Amino acid sequence: MSNNLGDAMKYWKESHYLVLTISKDFHNFTILELLKHYHSSKKLIHHLRMSKDVFLNGKNIKQDFSIKLSENDELRLPIFIDEDVDFLPDDKPIDIAYEDDFILVVNKPPQLEVHPDSKNRLGTLVNRVSYYYQITNQNHRVRYIHRLDRDTTGLIVFVKNYFTHNLYDVLLEQKIIKRCYLALVHGHLKQKSGIINKKIGRHRHLSDRMVIANSGQEAITKYQVKREHKDYSLVELELETGRTHQIRIHLASLNHPILGDDLYGGKSPLITRQALHAYKLQLIHPVTMEPFEVKIPLPPDMENLL
Repeated sequence: MSNNLGDAMKYWKESHYLVLTISKDFHNFTILELLKHYHSSKKLIHHLRMSKDVFLNGKNIKQDFSIKLSENDELRLPIFIDEDVDFLPDDKPIDIAYEDDFILVVNKPPQLEVHPDSKNRLGTLVNRVSYYYQITNQNHRVRYIHRLDRDTTGLIVFVKNYFTHNLYDVLLEQKIIKRCYLALVHGHLKQKSGIINKKIGRHRHLSDRMVIANSGQEAITKYQVKREHKDYSLVELELETGRTHQIRIHLASLNHPILGDDLYGGKSPLITRQALHAYKLQLIHPVTMEPFEVKIPLPPDMENLL
């Protein structure tokens, strides 16, 4: 995959190298400053130094990351390194919403855990991604930057290398990567849009539950009602923070729990799981830093209720 977006950094993949043509925005940066701009960790920078496999304009720079860059310089970084598979492959299909050399975005079905509780276990989304990497000859560890509950459907981002993982962890923490959801909730909300800012902590006696607690962690959810039916509403939600069960507990705290959420609102005759779907991701390209969006339609069980 290559790129030519005006003044954005031009790049391409060649063998195990990310090849960058330095844009004018990075003229006079050192190689170290460039890597820090991409939020590369100290561990990754050390690994690149120790590899002695970084080239500038065809010349091996050894370990000197203090060299200054000029516009149109060609820098080669060995970030596409083959890795051993770290989870058992499971021969089950995945629904790919987007893929490039850096990330894989998968639409998770309901009734599927993201991650196994043991590396010897099968039956999770991670195992399916491991199998997909295997059959497409992609030698990556399976890395994701966020999770979804077992019965929540929708988009999950897997990153294919440490370079992207480091960057996306920071962008997620800085709220530059945004995650948007659709939920069907009981009743009609009095305020059709707003911000829920209520701290969340773990239940003292029930380990699988979260509660609103003054001593908990900060949790912020934006919401907007999109459509109303007789007994329930379609609500769009955007996470400002990423606490466990955040959307579920926040909506329940407004007395409008998600349909089918038996943990925070009770079972529903209308749907067999909580009606929550991660339908949109607002992402940043890991090299050009250009924003882009990935969206996925509602799953059939939620669509049928609309």
